Amino acid sequence: MAQGALFSPAVSPARPGAAGLLWRMVRRRRITGVGAALILIVVLGALAAPVLAPYDPVALNVPDRLLGPRDAHPFGTDEFGRDILSRTLYGARLSLLVGALVTALAATAGVLVGLAAGSSPRADRILMRIMDGLMAFPDVLLAIGLMAALGPSARNVVLSLGFVYTPRIARVVRAAVLVVIRLEYVEAARAVGASGARILARHILVNCASPVIVQGTFITAYAMLGEAALSFLGVGVPPQVPTWGGIISAGQVYLRQAPWISLFPGVAIIVSVLALNLLGDGLRDFLDPRLRYS
Repeated sequence: MAQGALFSPAVSPARPGAAGLLWRMVRRRRITGVGAALILIVVLGALAAPVLAPYDPVALNVPDRLLGPRDAHPFGTDEFGRDILSRTLYGARLSLLVGALVTALAATAGVLVGLAAGSSPRADRILMRIMDGLMAFPDVLLAIGLMAALGPSARNVVLSLGFVYTPRIARVVRAAVLVVIRLEYVEAARAVGASGARILARHILVNCASPVIVQGTFITAYAMLGEAALSFLGVGVPPQVPTWGGIISAGQVYLRQAPWISLFPGVAIIVSVLALNLLGDGLRDFLDPRLRYS
């Protein structure tokens, strides 16, 4: 009996599943949980804007112009008597939507460019020189030039910022492809006759997902900040549409008389960008196998 127990195979402890790993990450890095909670609050507030907003965000009420924060208007009113709380909530909807669409566009284009560059030396020389040239320009400056050519609209903001942030994804994917394409299982798949497209889709693209997800989180934050900057400069979304950058831009004229106009949407931008960056740092640790089980 003892001899059987002595030579019984050792049972290795089971590794926790994805939910367990995620919970371990949150416990180990509580600041990541704070970031996730903050961005969840922003998302829920944006989704519930029609219910939470006490007033129409575009309705004019001139007799109540430039009122400070009070019971009827917790965030005060602007120069046209519009409720700042309502405009901030509806501005969150546009900012989050722009951030998500820009990330999706940049990720799609960046993955295609990165795969092509990483798998073909000739395409690498051409495509990455173009990406390097685009990254030589400051993001906001390049976006302003594109918006000047396309015209102010939410769709053009998404297209411009998606174009601006595509090189970030492309460089990450290219670097991942150059590492994965030399691994043994890729060589084995090529040896058994798998096509190049199958190898890219089944073996290489899957291993590029983690860095793309992490980079996409940061790009969402950059896109929200970029949309606010374009709206602040007057080349983004039309002024009648409530956006955080547009509200701040309108409030700068009354910064001493009514600082609350710019204060609350400014705080919303800071909280959202900070939360996304904290979440991105946590996801980077969670998706990195070297740090996941440490």
